[in-house]
Amino acid sequence: MNASSLLIKNIIKYLKDVYDGEKIERLSQRFFISNKELDKILSEYFVFFKNENELINDVRYNYNLIKDLSFPYVEGDFFYVNDLSIENNVYYSKEQHNSYSFRIHSHLIKVFEEKLGFKKDINTKKITIKNKRILQLLTQLNLKIEFLREDFSPEDFIAILTLTSEKEIHLNIDNRNFHYLLTKIREYFFNFTITAVANTNKIYSKRGTLLKANNLINAKSYYPSLKDSIDEVFNNLK
Repeated sequence: MNASSLLIKNIIKYLKDVYDGEKIERLSQRFFISNKELDKILSEYFVFFKNENELINDVRYNYNLIKDLSFPYVEGDFFYVNDLSIENNVYYSKEQHNSYSFRIHSHLIKVFEEKLGFKKDINTKKITIKNKRILQLLTQLNLKIEFLREDFSPEDFIAILTLTSEKEIHLNIDNRNFHYLLTKIREYFFNFTITAVANTNKIYSKRGTLLKANNLINAKSYYPSLKDSIDEVFNNLK
């Protein structure tokens, strides 16, 4: 493993730690880089491999590690230059780590997808039902929080997810609550990812905009307003 590959590995580990809410210890200022610096590292990483097939396999592996991570957007970016007036190892707040992770993650996803040919043969497996209790669960959720607009049913929602309907569906809750709901129902399906849900291209937000992978992934919230109500439905069904 060369130096650039190790740097990419360390960046991915950092992103996963931030996503999982792990405590981030003090890190060297040099760890926090600009997109331009990241591009230089990626260029060195890409030329390291002996052939194109080896490169694509490694990029695909790294892409799969981060494709379902998401970070709440925070206005501004806290990391640009090293501050020589303070010690080398620095401590940043959760909001600052989310801001940095949002930028770096978005850039890595963009570059990896371009290298993989705009996701040709990625996410080709469609979502299928693993646990038939999902209909009962979604019915109870819709009664509790009315996450679907009144002219749509839980059956419609499942049909959209499993690509068995040409119908389009409109949500009645904001994206943060919908993202949380998706993370809770994941275990009831095979091949279920936030990206796969967005790639149905048939789900519209409460505001009427078509949900895409980026805006849905970045809607992640640990404590959306309907969290307790959603959790209650899941707990009662167990």
